[in-house]
Amino acid sequence: MARRNGARRGLIAVLAVGAFVFASATGAAADASGPVRTDFAGQARELGLTGAQARGLQERVDSYLTSTGGTQVSVNRIFLGDSGEIVLTLPGEKTVREASAPRKPAVELCPGNTMCAWKGTWYEGDKISMWACYNFRIPWLQNGSWINNQSKGTVANFLDDDGVSKWHDAGAFSQDPDAPWYWVHWIKNC
Repeated sequence: MARRNGARRGLIAVLAVGAFVFASATGAAADASGPVRTDFAGQARELGLTGAQARGLQERVDSYLTSTGGTQVSVNRIFLGDSGEIVLTLPGEKTVREASAPRKPAVELCPGNTMCAWKGTWYEGDKISMWACYNFRIPWLQNGSWINNQSKGTVANFLDDDGVSKWHDAGAFSQDPDAPWYWVHWIKNC
């Protein structure tokens, strides 16, 4: 009887350790890739992206998450809380769109009451949409573009790395299809 209880305790210990290791490994995998990322992989497949394209897109998303914060909500979209969002261009495309939406012209991509900034000139490349008054991190260094389509007269301030406003636009509606981002580290859109 004592031998059987000892064997039983040994088996329970082994199972407990095994369960702990399995749970830890499963948790680490879920933490590293996020439980929802499986859905993003599915979105990437539905879009016809290759494995390399999907990995490259995810690396870009991860880079934005590191520099700007936010929460990834689709294969190419980061939610910045109630203040805004970042939408990334899909591989092989020049303009942004929701992964599930058809392509739209740039004018529709910056709706009313929104300030929009693009990584590239002429409203191409990844885009940050800003709809609540906030300081938005601008992670780009090359020339890009922006549209201030907020309520009439709302002024956007362009700030340097110290948070000092070095320039402001003329107020909504205003735009610049070829704006230097190298010195702009933040936009306060209000």
